[in-house]
Amino acid sequence: MIIRQLKKDQFESLHSSLIRKARSEPLEASYTVTMTINGAEYAVKVQPEPHNKIAILQALRIYREEHGPNFELITQGNVLSSLLELLIYQGVA
Repeated sequence: MIIRQLKKDQFESLHSSLIRKARSEPLEASYTVTMTINGAEYAVKVQPEPHNKIAILQALRIYREEHGPNFELITQGNVLSSLLELLIYQGVA
């Protein structure tokens, strides 16, 4: 898990975008955002935290194959940090 402190306006913009566009399960504090980067598909689980912080909990790389999808769980800090930075920069599509 990686936690990043945002400026108030950045946090509010990202949080409202998560509410509108990301997937969330009932009674869950986290959101799942689908991202495509250089043709690779990722399902990124993020969670808003108090005091304008955002946490990235984990990510799945999704491989679309002929017999159904395969998944790779990503928990490495440097990769999670990069995905979080891209999400903050690009917002939720």
